[in-house]
Amino acid sequence: MESVLIDFLNEYYKANLKKIHDVAGNQHLAGYSQYYKTDLFVKIFKQQEMFYAEQHVDQVYCPDIFIGTVIFGENYVVVLKDRQLKEVEQKDLNEEQAYIYGRLLAEFHRNLTGKVSVPQTNESLSQQIKFKLDSLKDEKHQQKAKRVLKVIEKDLPAADQEFAKLKKVVLHGDFSIRNIMIYQGNYVLIDFERTHIGCQYEDFIKFFFYEVKDKKMRQSFIAGYQSLLEFEIPQKSCQQALLFYTALDIYSFHESHEQEKFGDMADQMLATVSDGVPVLEI
Repeated sequence: MESVLIDFLNEYYKANLKKIHDVAGNQHLAGYSQYYKTDLFVKIFKQQEMFYAEQHVDQVYCPDIFIGTVIFGENYVVVLKDRQLKEVEQKDLNEEQAYIYGRLLAEFHRNLTGKVSVPQTNESLSQQIKFKLDSLKDEKHQQKAKRVLKVIEKDLPAADQEFAKLKKVVLHGDFSIRNIMIYQGNYVLIDFERTHIGCQYEDFIKFFFYEVKDKKMRQSFIAGYQSLLEFEIPQKSCQQALLFYTALDIYSFHESHEQEKFGDMADQMLATVSDGVPVLEI
């Protein structure tokens, strides 16, 4: 089926597309299109929800590179112009860069919210936690999570109450340095298949927990963010519940993908919640 799909796309776009790599279970192709007279970058999804999220964000966030979509059997395909992107180095991260990245994320939240159709739920935070926990297939993951859930269970009503009041935006869903690129001298975000509606802080969690542990850099990031968009730091009970949910989401991701790209981050998050320390000191 894979070769049939590639043959179809090559014929359809008059291209010489070839598989370049699989990222998070999604197949990527690249090659020159005689029809469009440009290099193409093709993302193939198996999950319809991720396909539509990527498509809708691409059309608004980077319409200059969006070419189209194809649905071929159970394959959902987004076709983009291939840009010459330069990766951002983790070692270059400093307070000035953190400020710039804060503005980049705020710009994304501000410019996409209300303008794209992405997954959204009206469930409370505790309901989302229960659903995510029940969906875990790995017994070890379930046992670890259930032990930590007992630590925060009494604070979930307060977390629910605050979460309901927090500003909701279109989240990137996987905001990190690896998804920040330089294009024509400007910083841009890539990979939008995990975009969804949620509170602003959710996009900060993995970034702060894994990549920006220095308090001053976190403050610089927030200052950059707040230069474009108002942001309210959640109270501890809500922070803990959101960190717990993020750990469950990472477990869920690892269960459905061979490459465990987040390593032991979920275990570390659960340990942090269990210890009851300030979750992400700011």
